[in-house]
Amino acid sequence: MNFKVLIIIGILLALIIVASIQSLIKEKINLKKRLLASYGKPSKRKISDDEMQTIARYFNMRKEMIDASTGKMPFYIDDITWNDLDMDRFYALINNCKSSAGQEYLYKRLRMPENDLGKALYFDKLAKFFDQNEDCRIKVQKIFVKLGITKKISVSDYISSLMQLEAEKNTIHVIALLAMLLSFVVAFAVNPVIGILMIIASVSFSIISYYRYKAKVEPYFICFTQLVKMVKAADQVVKLNIEALGHNNDKLDTISHDFSKLVKNSWLLTSTNVNGSFVEMIMDYLRMLTHVDLMRFNSCLNYLDGMESEVFDLFETLGLIEASICVASFRRAIPYWSEPRFTRDKNLMVKDLYHPLIKNPVSNSLASERNVLLTGSNASGKSTFLKSVAVNALLAQTIYTSLSSAYKAPFFRIYSSMALRDSLSSQDSFYMVEIKALKRILDAIDDQSKEEPVLAMIDEVLKGTNTVERIAASSQILKNLKDKNVLVFAATHDIELTSMLAREYDNYHFMEEVSQDEVRFDYKMQEGPATTRNAIKLLKMMGYDKKIIRDAESEAEFFTQMGAWRK
Repeated sequence: MNFKVLIIIGILLALIIVASIQSLIKEKINLKKRLLASYGKPSKRKISDDEMQTIARYFNMRKEMIDASTGKMPFYIDDITWNDLDMDRFYALINNCKSSAGQEYLYKRLRMPENDLGKALYFDKLAKFFDQNEDCRIKVQKIFVKLGITKKISVSDYISSLMQLEAEKNTIHVIALLAMLLSFVVAFAVNPVIGILMIIASVSFSIISYYRYKAKVEPYFICFTQLVKMVKAADQVVKLNIEALGHNNDKLDTISHDFSKLVKNSWLLTSTNVNGSFVEMIMDYLRMLTHVDLMRFNSCLNYLDGMESEVFDLFETLGLIEASICVASFRRAIPYWSEPRFTRDKNLMVKDLYHPLIKNPVSNSLASERNVLLTGSNASGKSTFLKSVAVNALLAQTIYTSLSSAYKAPFFRIYSSMALRDSLSSQDSFYMVEIKALKRILDAIDDQSKEEPVLAMIDEVLKGTNTVERIAASSQILKNLKDKNVLVFAATHDIELTSMLAREYDNYHFMEEVSQDEVRFDYKMQEGPATTRNAIKLLKMMGYDKKIIRDAESEAEFFTQMGAWRK
């Protein structure tokens, strides 16, 4: 009877093992299918505002750090420009990262454009390698899937918190352990009664002191867990022996070797009994009585002392690898792209340029050796073109990808003043917000410590004030930028500026075709200033009173001929 029971138990165990193995195999197959299916497609993952703030934490940390090679603060895309260009949407579009390290690095890379051609070419080389080597790409992506994403706290914050924590001495933990061992010796070898009393006292002391110290450091256990996962990921990447990684493969090898002692016995550290298993419950009691996790944690902190740069090198290198896979996937998802060519002058040439966030976009081309003034009717395409140029300059300098058939320009410092609004928090009017935004661009242009020219995108210059002062002030601001270290693209409805700035700016415009009941735009940029208006015609199409339309057309015609309004 007992023998039959053992056989049944053995069969059940065998079935459980087989089912577990099959489940693991099926999960691996499904994971590969998901990775293949998502490659070359826009990301569908929704990113909340709170999560976006978490993702931005690494960038916010790095932008305040002085560049070790230059001794200067790095250039970065400021909040006004980032929001003007709607870059959160673009980031969400290409963020196919499977790990927090990857997505935090990708965000940082997009906000801190490079001016180093060698680094740009290396990133491009990685992206092309992973695009052309599917099997290797899948293996690397599986490593990053294991690394995982933390949504509420950024990995860089975990690392920073861990590196700032000072290790405590293990004296109290050693005393608690020795006291318990001594009480058992007394109980079994000297006096059972005294020994039992000593056991009760030592166990009580161990439990009380354990929870007292554990409460201080438990939040940091997950920080350490994330670090250990990154070290293991680095070791797994190294074992793939990816030749394209070059010096970064050697860097990961060195780092994973340096941190091998950190990984050893890392299983002793845990924050909670997440699975509720019997083995984990026993381990929790063991940790509570022996303080082995606290002692291991302190020894790990001592080991990490002075290794902050190595830890962030690990984070940055892993992030760079995964970000290059995201960019390779993005390149597959778009209609066409080109490799940018960087020059030393401030001229810009783009061919068949388009915007990444527009479905069925209309492309435009431009070769400009001077500043550009854009005119045209409402909704004709002026603002979209400005954004297209700025976004492409940004992508060229960050992910070595231009959404065009050709792109040639210098490394720019990119600024914009476009989608501004009243500031309720500071009680600034629209005009005050606008002139502050313009002043920051003027200050950047006058910054003699920077060699790279500014690329300035200005939409509707000084539209927050009256016509006379707007034209007077904006003409002088734009004229003053002629011989400075800047390439300006300015859009305006003030047709007067096209003649006032004809010596300093090349004129281009967008136009429309107006029929009896519709306005049709082709979104193609034309040379010269705008010659058409559509505001009054749009009123007519919307059914406004005929007398309003007739009188408005009469007033506009009078002003065009006489240069002044009828009294």
